[in-house]
Amino acid sequence: MRMRNPGDLLSLAIAGVLTTALSAEAGSRVIVSTTLDSTLEIFDADSLAELQAPLPSRGGGPVRLWVETFDGQDYLFAANHGAALGSVGVFDLSGEQVVELTLSPFPARAGSVGVAAGELTVDGMPVPVVLVTNTQSAVAAVAGFGCSLPNGSVTAYDASSLSTVGLLQEIGTVDLSAPVPYAVSVDPAGARAFASTNCGDKLDTLTVTRSGADSSLGLTRTAIRATGASPDGTIFDAARGLNYTANIGGDSLSVHDAQSPDALLTVDLPGAGPIDVTLGDSPGGHHWVITANGSDDSVSLIDRDRIAECIYGVPPTCLAPEVLRIPTAVAGGAPEGVAYDAATNRLFVVNKFPLGSPSLSVIQITEPADGPPSGVDIGEIPLAALGAGTPLPAFIAFDVVVQAR
Repeated sequence: MRMRNPGDLLSLAIAGVLTTALSAEAGSRVIVSTTLDSTLEIFDADSLAELQAPLPSRGGGPVRLWVETFDGQDYLFAANHGAALGSVGVFDLSGEQVVELTLSPFPARAGSVGVAAGELTVDGMPVPVVLVTNTQSAVAAVAGFGCSLPNGSVTAYDASSLSTVGLLQEIGTVDLSAPVPYAVSVDPAGARAFASTNCGDKLDTLTVTRSGADSSLGLTRTAIRATGASPDGTIFDAARGLNYTANIGGDSLSVHDAQSPDALLTVDLPGAGPIDVTLGDSPGGHHWVITANGSDDSVSLIDRDRIAECIYGVPPTCLAPEVLRIPTAVAGGAPEGVAYDAATNRLFVVNKFPLGSPSLSVIQITEPADGPPSGVDIGEIPLAALGAGTPLPAFIAFDVVVQAR
């Protein structure tokens, strides 16, 4: 088994997470959360200027972030590994200033790391749901000691009351098949979620159902399927009904549909060590899976149309799905999170290292009409997180997502 770099012990204990959101006046905004001092830093994706002072996050140690729209309002959800217990932090993204909801954070189990949200169709009715993965001890997990931990878990929440009273109500928690679930994805139409277990090389399927006289919601584990070695980031592509999982140790991307017992395709990413994964639909008409590659300090653009052709083509045809690998300008940065902003056609990539000097690489994508896409790292934003009351600067950063509005 191949875990994250042992230096990630510091990265999770004292660093942060990036999220990208869209401001009404300034366009996309990038939100950085630093785990040590539990603040969010907020930048404009176009000018790269800071949009507001660092925002304290009450959950303690936010790791991964997710942006979702419920009832016409944009929210940022943060998986907080916390001290004794994990939690889900909820932030309002509807105004010019990002603010945490009054009742946030909402308790989870120890060592929360991954988070995802979506409006699931349960018995024909839409239900807004938030899910968080719990590793028992996030610090032990990223330090490489996590496989001696008990199996991880996923906690689900009903977000139906979020827009009215600012409340998440826990649906339940389900144990997974192995330790260290780094990430979770959501299949809204199937009322399902998929959690990757780094120590089990598995993708667990979780299903939200209604039962009992009161038709209360419940969460169950319904399937276990194999991935490549040491899976981490995972994301569901609703347009194609496919789930993509980045395998750190396998140097690959596993592709499953919602129900097949085995991976439909494994995309080789030699030497990449992919950690995080996101989706992007570009102005030039490309449909990408994008990975942050911790082993060779790069990001990969993987063509989702080629993946579909490899799986469903008649007769089967399979051009190499990885169409472009772009190095960051930070040698040894071990990229963690990655996000794509279609408005600027940019990638934002979190560099955890060197210790004490994390940064956000900004990669500009170009899509010529008569040739393949290209990309170049056009600069780094230092992630110092020296807000008021900060005991130390951020040492390592983690994740990034994009809010579109």
